[in-house]
Amino acid sequence: MGAAALWALLGVLGLWVSVLILGPNRMFRGTLVERAHAVVTETLPALARRSLAQCGLGAAVAARVDGVLTALFGRRNPLLQIVAVGLYWAGLSIFLLQAAPHIPNRHVGAWHWVPICATLATNIVCYVAASAADPGVVGPDNAEAACRTFPYDRLLFFERTCATCRLPKPARSKHCPACQRCVQMAEHHCVWINNCVGLYNTRWFLGFLTTLGVICVYGAFLVATVVLEQRHLRGLAGPLLVWDAGAGRHVALTVWSSLLVTLGDCRALGMLLVLLAVLAPAIVVFAAYQLRIATLGYTGNEEGKWLNVAAAIRDGVVFAVREPGGAEAICVIEEEDQAADPRPRRPITHLRQVPNAYDRGPWGNLRLVLFPPRPAPSPQPEPKPHAA
Repeated sequence: MGAAALWALLGVLGLWVSVLILGPNRMFRGTLVERAHAVVTETLPALARRSLAQCGLGAAVAARVDGVLTALFGRRNPLLQIVAVGLYWAGLSIFLLQAAPHIPNRHVGAWHWVPICATLATNIVCYVAASAADPGVVGPDNAEAACRTFPYDRLLFFERTCATCRLPKPARSKHCPACQRCVQMAEHHCVWINNCVGLYNTRWFLGFLTTLGVICVYGAFLVATVVLEQRHLRGLAGPLLVWDAGAGRHVALTVWSSLLVTLGDCRALGMLLVLLAVLAPAIVVFAAYQLRIATLGYTGNEEGKWLNVAAAIRDGVVFAVREPGGAEAICVIEEEDQAADPRPRRPITHLRQVPNAYDRGPWGNLRLVLFPPRPAPSPQPEPKPHAA
């Protein structure tokens, strides 16, 4: 396989990972990224099933394929985590073996090793912590205490019991079908860390994403300087005439051609540069998105609920209702129930009119993520007095 084919393969791999990362996010709703994610995760598997059926392999093979896909991606499974870790260490090995010996060079100084080592160490620690930490699993021993961490706003979250876990469902929690458990302040289930992202490991996940974005951008810059250094050492940086057999004369070697020659001699560096350049925008955008919603006081799971509230406002069924005690509450009253509801109310016409009960301000929201409160222990029943 030639160098160009390897670079193309890595570019496709990077785009595939980028689509898997960014496609499910609502910030890309209606965009090419969402459509590409639908093609990869829905259209192509459906096409494969139809092809199997047309070949006479029948529903049994399709059911077996569905079972394998469910086992790999529908439940907690380390497959993609192993792929991610393997890709990470392969790239790091190429950097240490091929690029590190040429740092410093005429473009970067030796001081760059300080941020390189600090960023890599922080990234690895955050990844291990995000993968291994308890995201805030709700269990029989802490369900009641977890319910006291956040109040029920009676718009996004109501006091109820999880139909699967058979436990009280805390506000801001979500039942993860992959992990088969409820998670406090659930963000999403991340296949790359093989864990849920919740109240107690969001800080590690954000740290991992942020430092990974820095590694991709900074790493691409450092590898590019090494490629430029190799171009100079090969004598391709200055004006150079090469023989053009087609033209039958000597022509000036262009900068692009000199870079291609250098990358042809340094294939591993070229592949690493392509991979970093493709992944960097996706990682940076996703990290910025996660930091943004964290400072705004909601999670990816809650963003979907807010979109449902916005749709209900457009349908004209969201009202600010005056409760008997005088307090005002935002609630949804369906059209068929409005005539029978005697409470004074005024219609809500825009999502800006609906306060977020969990918004503590940018710094307060960030402080909650970085230093999450441990729930108070469940109250112990008072011992019964002994009979005299």
